[in-house]
Amino acid sequence: MDDNTQYLEMFFEETDDHLQRLNELVLDLESDPSDLELLNDIFRSAHTLKGMAATMGFVTMTEVTHHLENVFSLLKEQKITADEDVITLVFKSLDALSEIVEDIRQGRNEVRDYSEVIELCDRVASRADDSPTEGPKEKQAVNTPAKMETLDSSDYDVARKAKETGYHAYTIAVQIEKESVMVNARVFLVFNKLEEYGEVLKTEPAMEVLEAEEFGHFFQCLFLTELEQAEVQQMLEEISEIESIRVEKLEEPVAETEQAKPVEVETKKAEGNTQNAQSHNQSIRVDIGKLDSFMNLVSELVIYRTQLEDIGQKTQNKKLTETLTYVSRITEQLQTLVLNIRMQPLHTVTSRFPRLVRDLSNDTGKPMELVIEGDETELDRTIVAELSEPLIHLIRNSADHGIESSDVRESLGKAPKGTIKISAYQEGNRVFITVSDDGKGLDAEAIRQSAERKGIVTEGLTSQEIQELIFHPGFSTASTVTKISGRGVGMDVVKTKIEELGGSIDIKSTPHVGTSFRLSLPLTLSIIPALLVQVENHVFALPLSVIDHVIHTQKEDIKQTHHGEVLMNRGKAVPVIRLEDQLGMTGDTMHSTHMVLVTIDGKEYALSVDSIIGQQEIVIKELGPEFKSMNDYLGAAIMGDGSIVLILNVTAICMERNQVAYV
Repeated sequence: MDDNTQYLEMFFEETDDHLQRLNELVLDLESDPSDLELLNDIFRSAHTLKGMAATMGFVTMTEVTHHLENVFSLLKEQKITADEDVITLVFKSLDALSEIVEDIRQGRNEVRDYSEVIELCDRVASRADDSPTEGPKEKQAVNTPAKMETLDSSDYDVARKAKETGYHAYTIAVQIEKESVMVNARVFLVFNKLEEYGEVLKTEPAMEVLEAEEFGHFFQCLFLTELEQAEVQQMLEEISEIESIRVEKLEEPVAETEQAKPVEVETKKAEGNTQNAQSHNQSIRVDIGKLDSFMNLVSELVIYRTQLEDIGQKTQNKKLTETLTYVSRITEQLQTLVLNIRMQPLHTVTSRFPRLVRDLSNDTGKPMELVIEGDETELDRTIVAELSEPLIHLIRNSADHGIESSDVRESLGKAPKGTIKISAYQEGNRVFITVSDDGKGLDAEAIRQSAERKGIVTEGLTSQEIQELIFHPGFSTASTVTKISGRGVGMDVVKTKIEELGGSIDIKSTPHVGTSFRLSLPLTLSIIPALLVQVENHVFALPLSVIDHVIHTQKEDIKQTHHGEVLMNRGKAVPVIRLEDQLGMTGDTMHSTHMVLVTIDGKEYALSVDSIIGQQEIVIKELGPEFKSMNDYLGAAIMGDGSIVLILNVTAICMERNQVAYV
């Protein structure tokens, strides 16, 4: 990768982060337009965005960001208010910036015309009072002595120790020309020049204020260098657009001397460097391809470790067994490390949805809000990256088909504002995500009629099965096509995508109450601890994370009810699932002597098995397309002896048992 490509990749990553952050901050601003701290954060983020675009030479992006920054500046100065028109304009500008970035990413270098957005920004800015205001620092006279008000005893201590080591401490006052349009660029040039020959210990105002251009045209700093006073003065006078510069030696007051405490210059500098290093090196960006390679290598290591353990047991080689103990511990640590590195919170995806729901509310004319719970739940980043599209489809479906208009809701006794809710939680090795709304629910009769018009046979289908027809390719009950929905695509895409991720989707809807889509997804697509069990002559793996405990049973422990067999355990009737029946085996169904108790979706189930083999770490390998329709299996694993064991999808098996029992 050449330098240009590397810088461009960094630009895209940083820009995406800032644009997402701005969307989130502006949404918060809409709720609290008077929050000045929030406005400062917004201004700084926009200013950084403009600086990055200018550095990379993207003129259109720089210009759009500059005009948007003017709007933020006026908001911060309270010359305009963050009303609905201003917020809408800001979001439109952010969308334009996202389009520009995507064009650059695709090699279409700023080909679109965004003069309309710029004109709208200027129109909003024109609302402000044209009378100029200046900060207190800008009103200072040019010949103001370079005396910094924020100096304390530690600064004088540093200056005193600096003199002992051949250094000089200067206070420097800089007045930038009022006509300068790039004030922060002048500040950068001054500090860049100073840091070539010494160290800037303190600035007045603070550095973050200088970076945000919130200081007027006058600033001061404390500078440590080996240069003489005249050399510093001459060096800074060479910078253009500087009206005046005053350099003075820092004189230590007598009162300060008596209170001074010894402080080594080297120590202060080192501490500053350490703090900077810590603040800038807490995390690094890693290409996902490298993480995938890391995961694959660890997975292969687990497989070979298992094979070595199998050899050790067969040969009874004590030395090999002892060595494998250390190898196993290191391998487990590697597994934990790589899995944690790959995990990402659901917030990575859901952070974009409040803006989406706001726009959908404006487009449909239906007031609605988004409630998000449990978005700190973590999944494998491969799954998180693929979740955005299906979740967006579900939200748009709720906004268009689910939520009613405010007058209809009021006539039904509902709140005028509709609610779309996303909730997530982890249960065992699965993560469950629910997207629900309090709208009108699914109209089973409308679905049936639409299906029959498309030639889909509905005779004999239950109400639940009719509802699930919305996942049929090309299915839609919308009578008109809008920019939100009605083209018959979306819900089938959701189901296909979720199944590709090894998950499933269920639907539950009640007329005039609402609709809920429940997604079940694997926590990770890689390495899991599992319990190996035998059912008749076959060995299967059960994810250990869903297992509560295992018990040995007798025939009299199993009771027959009108819903099927149940196991009486601790005074509770637990539904029994005969795996030999569930998996289509033909044998003695009463031969099973062990029950594996699991909890799925808050309900307890007992899986019957013939024997327990043991616990083992396994690497999940994806099954081929011929197994795509077989929901009872999560994947396969390679054992130490080279044999292949199927991994059971316990969640799907239990949910199927629950549906059969209570339909």
